[in-house]
Amino acid sequence: MKKSTLFLACCIGLMLFASCKKDPVAPTISAITDTGYVTENVQIFSGDNIKVGFNATGEKLTKIEITLTQNGTVINSSQATIENLTSYSYTATFTVEATGAVTVTGIVTDANGLNASKSFDINYNEKPNAKFIGHYEGNALATGSFDAEFTGLGMQPIHDEFTDREVPVILDIAAGENMNEVIGTCKMDDREITFKGVVDGNKVVFETFNDVITFPYDLGLMTIEPEINVTYSIEATLVENQLNLEGTCTGDGNLNYGFVNGTIQMQSTVGGSLNKMP
Repeated sequence: MKKSTLFLACCIGLMLFASCKKDPVAPTISAITDTGYVTENVQIFSGDNIKVGFNATGEKLTKIEITLTQNGTVINSSQATIENLTSYSYTATFTVEATGAVTVTGIVTDANGLNASKSFDINYNEKPNAKFIGHYEGNALATGSFDAEFTGLGMQPIHDEFTDREVPVILDIAAGENMNEVIGTCKMDDREITFKGVVDGNKVVFETFNDVITFPYDLGLMTIEPEINVTYSIEATLVENQLNLEGTCTGDGNLNYGFVNGTIQMQSTVGGSLNKMP
């Protein structure tokens, strides 16, 4: 056989061998939809833990990554290195303080540099109690009456009324154990009271709480300041950055000032507005 003919035959053989060589196949990836995993269009509250996962297959898998993005910015991610496996399942848990749509993406890469991705959106909602959390300052206004009954010296019962009695209030509200609960402290004058409340839309209904107040009153011959054990039943409505208070305050106490003895009762409505501070 001539050399030229032999060379041509070798070239044809190499071409046939090359044409028979198998091209690499890109990997595949899919989201895990088992119970407990977050999937497409799930509604989630900001700050909740979520579990996401992806199943990947391929010839030689080398890396898998999960990213969370919002408006094109990566806000969280997790990844794992794989030792040339043909299948792999990867899960990760995230806690994100976000509101709005977040895109979850799984990306798998193989030894040939080929990759595949799968994405889906989830929606973060603001927790019902989140809008109430903060520091508030302002005045509460009490309008009502008190009645005193005396023993001895022939003193007559007293009925008196008061209007818009102003009490400075500082309120600090934090998140409760559940997403629709709040807890906090209320400072009135030099007293501090802890409280709990339940959120319903733009309103929070506080559990009734107790306090001891003094109520100065001029008897003519003397001014008394009896201690009154009071119970507050308060609701608050949030309008923009203003917390509007509405409720009642009722209480009773004992009078013991030497020759002045007896009992006192008080009842009033409570209103006013507190401003949310920066």
